Amino acid sequence: MAAVDFVSDLKPFKSTWKIRVKIVRMWKQYSGVVGETIEMVVVDSKGDKIHATVKKDQVSQFQPFISEGDSKLIVNFAVTQSTGSYRTTSHPYRVVFLSTTRVRVCENLPIQLSGLSPVPFKAIMDGTQDPDYLVDVIRQIVEVTQIEVVSVNGKDTKKLALELRNHNDDRLPIVLWGNFATYVNEAIQTRGQHEVICVLRFGKIKIWKEERSLSNAYNVSDVSLDSDLIEVEDFRALLPKDDLTIAISDSKPLAPVNGVSEKDDFFIHTPRKTIAEVLASRQVEKCIVICKTCSKKVLTVPNDTLDDGIDGNVCGHTYFCVKCNSYSPTLLPRYKLHIVVLDNSTNTKFLLFDNLALQLLHQQCVELTGPITNEIQEPEVIPAAINNLVGKTYLFKIGIERENYLYKHPTFKVLKIITNSDMITEFDVSHSPTGSMMVGGSSSRPSVSKDRTPAKRIGAPIINLEDSFDQNSVTRTSCPVKIKKEKLDESG
Repeated sequence: MAAVDFVSDLKPFKSTWKIRVKIVRMWKQYSGVVGETIEMVVVDSKGDKIHATVKKDQVSQFQPFISEGDSKLIVNFAVTQSTGSYRTTSHPYRVVFLSTTRVRVCENLPIQLSGLSPVPFKAIMDGTQDPDYLVDVIRQIVEVTQIEVVSVNGKDTKKLALELRNHNDDRLPIVLWGNFATYVNEAIQTRGQHEVICVLRFGKIKIWKEERSLSNAYNVSDVSLDSDLIEVEDFRALLPKDDLTIAISDSKPLAPVNGVSEKDDFFIHTPRKTIAEVLASRQVEKCIVICKTCSKKVLTVPNDTLDDGIDGNVCGHTYFCVKCNSYSPTLLPRYKLHIVVLDNSTNTKFLLFDNLALQLLHQQCVELTGPITNEIQEPEVIPAAINNLVGKTYLFKIGIERENYLYKHPTFKVLKIITNSDMITEFDVSHSPTGSMMVGGSSSRPSVSKDRTPAKRIGAPIINLEDSFDQNSVTRTSCPVKIKKEKLDESG
C-alpha cells in the first residue's frame, strides 16, 4: 500500500494521490453553469486544509459516503488551481473528485482537530488580510440590533447586525443573513444578558466606504454560539472580567442592499399614502417583502387527566409544536403588538410582530413577561415600556393585503419602521402631505412641521391626539391606546 500523502504535498502533476482527512465543513452549492455540486473543506493530521469539490455528475455516487465530521481516506483525485473571491483555504490548489476516486473508511482523526484558524482583529481591520479569502473569528457579542427583512435579488432575506469584541476590547462589526440571523437572534433572546461567544467560520470580509466588516458567505459559512471548542475556552479565559452585557441598538446602515439605502427605500422607492388612502385602497400593494418567519406558534393541549366537568382545572395543559412535532418545545415569549395610529386624515390599527416591536421597545419580550408559559389573563394591563409609545411619531411601511380592502380587515401589518428623528423630520417636511403617523394617545406635540407652507397642508395639524382620535373614530372609542387581544372571525 502506498504511503499516505499530506495536504501540503498536493500538486496538479498527477492524480494518484492518497490523503487521510477529516471533513470540517460540507455544503451543497448550485450555479446555472455547473449545476449542483458538493463542496467541502478537509483537514489532515498536520492541521493543513484544502478545498474539495464533487461535481454534479458524481454527486449521487459520493453523497451517501461523505458527511461533515467524518474522517475518510480519499484516493485518486484531480488537483486543480484554486481561484475566486470566496476561497475557503490558503492552499493554492483544490481537490476535485473523479468518477474513479475512491472514498474509504479510516481511523478517526482527533475530535479536537477542527481546522479552526482565527484571524487576528488587526489583520482584518488594517487590510492585511486578503478579502478574497474567507476567515474564522472568535469574538464576544457586545451589541445586537433588531432583526430585519430586506429584499436581496428579489428575495426576502433576514438580516441581523452585531458588534463583537476581542480580549483587548477592539470592536468588529458583523452582519448575518438568512437562517444564521434567525439562529443568533433567537439564541441571544434565550440566553438573556449572559456572556455569549460567537464563532464565525468562513466569514466574508466586506468593504464599504473604507469601513470593514464581516458577513456570512451563502452556505459556506458556519456560526456557533458558546461552542465547546478548546479555542473558545482559551478565548473566554482572556476576556476582561467586566461583566459586559449585550446591548440592543437600532439598525446600523452598512452597505446598501442592491444599491438602495434605507432612506431611499422610504423616501423614493416606496409610495407615500395617508391612512385614509390606505383604507380606500382596492389593490394589493407590496412596498417591501413581508417577513415569512420560520417560527411557529405552539398549540395548547389539555392534559389527559384534565376533568371535563365544570370544576376541571383549566390550567392543566401542555404545549405542542406542529412544525417540530413535539409536545415539549422550547418556549420563548414573542411580541404581537397591536397599536392605534393616526395622521391628519384618520386613524387605523397596525400590527407589529416580534422583531419590529423590539425596534420600538428596545427590550426583548422575555424581559417584560419573564419566562412565563401561561397566556396573559389581563390584556388591559399594559407594561410601561409599551405605554411609553403613546404620542411618539414614527415612519411606518405597511402592506395592504386583499383581506384589508375586500373583507374590510381593519388591521395592517407593519413591514418596516424608521425611528430616527432626523429622518422623520426630513420626511415630514419634504414628502408627507398630511404629517407622519403617530401612535394614538394624548400629546401636545404637532405632527406637522411648522416649517411647511399652508399650500402643502391638507387639514389642520393635530394638537391633541385624544381629541383627534375621537373625532375620526367611527366607534367613538373613549380610550384610544388600549392594546386588545385579537379576536377570531366566527364567519371564517
